[in-house]
Amino acid sequence: MAGERTGDGPGYIPAIDGLRAIAVTSVILFHLWPWALPGGFTGVDIFFVISGFVVTGSLLGREFASFRQLAAWFYARRLMRIMPALIAMLLATLLAAQLFIPDAWLSNSLAQVARFAFFGLSNIVLATDTDSYFGPQAAYNPFTHSWSLGVEEQFYLLFPFILWWHHQLQAGAKAVRLVAILSGLSLLLCAVLALFANKFAFYLIFPRFWELGAGMLLCLTRARWQPWAAGKAWLAPLGALAIAAGFALPEGPFFPFPGALLPVAGTALVIMAILGGTAPRALGSRPMVTVGLLSYSLYLWHWPVFVLFRWTVGLHALKLQLAALAIAVTLAILSYFLVEKPLRASRRLDGWPRGRVVTAALAAVLAAALGGQLLIAAHNRITLSVTRDRFAWYAEPGRPLPLDLTGCTPINGEERLAGGKVTLWSPRCTRPGSFTLFVPADSHGLAYAPALRRLVAETGASVRLYFRPACPYLKLILSHAARPRCAGWYAAVERDIASRSRPGDVVFLPGLRVTRLANQFEKDRDLAGRHDDRVSAAALAEAQEITRRLAARGARLVLEAPKPVFPSPVFRCTDWFNRTNPACHGLTIGRETMLERRRDVMRAMSVLAAGQRSTILWDPLPIFCPGRTCEAVPGGRPLFFDGDHPSGLGNDLIYADLKRTILGVR
Repeated sequence: MAGERTGDGPGYIPAIDGLRAIAVTSVILFHLWPWALPGGFTGVDIFFVISGFVVTGSLLGREFASFRQLAAWFYARRLMRIMPALIAMLLATLLAAQLFIPDAWLSNSLAQVARFAFFGLSNIVLATDTDSYFGPQAAYNPFTHSWSLGVEEQFYLLFPFILWWHHQLQAGAKAVRLVAILSGLSLLLCAVLALFANKFAFYLIFPRFWELGAGMLLCLTRARWQPWAAGKAWLAPLGALAIAAGFALPEGPFFPFPGALLPVAGTALVIMAILGGTAPRALGSRPMVTVGLLSYSLYLWHWPVFVLFRWTVGLHALKLQLAALAIAVTLAILSYFLVEKPLRASRRLDGWPRGRVVTAALAAVLAAALGGQLLIAAHNRITLSVTRDRFAWYAEPGRPLPLDLTGCTPINGEERLAGGKVTLWSPRCTRPGSFTLFVPADSHGLAYAPALRRLVAETGASVRLYFRPACPYLKLILSHAARPRCAGWYAAVERDIASRSRPGDVVFLPGLRVTRLANQFEKDRDLAGRHDDRVSAAALAEAQEITRRLAARGARLVLEAPKPVFPSPVFRCTDWFNRTNPACHGLTIGRETMLERRRDVMRAMSVLAAGQRSTILWDPLPIFCPGRTCEAVPGGRPLFFDGDHPSGLGNDLIYADLKRTILGVR
């Protein structure tokens, strides 16, 4: 019978489940109380070594007549082990995410990571489209943890070939050398990428293969080292010390290389101690084995629960942390007994041909992925957030124009420029006296997209909106010289404007020129410490030279004065289920407080306007804040999306004055 064990394989080892218990507990503790276990995330590295060892052991000693038989047996086993519980988690989490998580920069990778998680590819999305594993976008994505499953699933694509080669060669010496060479090359790649592209080193299979390869090598060479390991009482303590050192290693640039060497080496030593008979008996005890058996379900469910708490009521108080932990454990137990275990132990499925099991499992994955996509598409219809009213909340480029302008909807375009992009809006309807509006800015230029598109439709102007992340233009409280990585971008923008601008054109300069009070996420490191919002003499002199160059070809300049900033991300603090979140500190700010915060910036901008006859100052604060208190959501109407970006309705509010200012300066 295909897959029948005829040789010597390690079989089931209870203490390995005990080691899994340590791995999953460390990960959960890190995600819940990172101060208690700064390197708890290295539990994933322990899992990788265990996986390499156990999966290899599951095939050693089994008889297969062909590679097709081996592949069908292996993939049927792996799919039934991984996919049912994973699909259940993905669909349940997607539903909860659509209900409770608004669309925002903080959540903009959520849907894409979820889509690819069904196919074991989420790690690639995380490596290319998001910030680091320790950044805010990862911390607020309930699917971030699926990256490690992606690594394992991609490992399974290579694994059967190596094991078949080992099987055919019988002794397997060449296969062992192959795994050793691949692992060495993977470690070298990990070291290089850790220096130059750390996200790739962290998330991708090729720089992570060496960890799984270490487990494979342990299993493939077991007959050689197991007799030696017998009686070596120092193996387990030394391995435990290396694992503990990994747990004490905080997040930083030294991970995964060389930081992951500690947990990988420690896990290998503990496995050697287990098979050598010198590991502590506690590893094989019933409590440890029970947690180990639940480890996959615990890993699947703990992170989405923690993230959903973070998005809603918060995860800041001990009672909330314990509640989140209790819910995660309950869901893991239910998943294990209702989904994971029944399907793995199903006699009916066990009687099916292995190829049929693989086909059925892949069909179920495709059906589940389609269901997930339908949930994502239904976000605006099923969300419980007030942001479901996209017209009011979102300052999106595609926001509908007034009915009388729909026939003149601008023509969209885009160009790449020096690592950034230029968004183009060209008039569909010709108007007399057309001109070009240049908008070098940051996200605050993007936040005016609805107003700028409406201006194109009404006046026949053309707009060139320049944007590169983390490269604000003419911020004043921070000079261009202070951002050397943006130097090429700044120069390219000026060259582009200089080559295209003509007399009668306008350069609009919006931006965040005071320090924001709150980001979309709490504990933003950039907001820590004191900020006095002063414009240095050097920054002012630099700004005077920049405005002179921008106006050299006859274009007029419109400088935006600082708008109100608010102490909370408005979109996260307006719903009934998130108002008590620790990120929320009110949706108002005193007018006098705001005037005082921007006083030095206004003085500098007045100097710029006075020094250039072609430059004027546009102040939206009186429009956004007509009374003694500036309100982000006056009368339930959101004028701001987060702490400092105007909403869709905010664009409507300021449009008439912005249009009058731009046309007036010409």
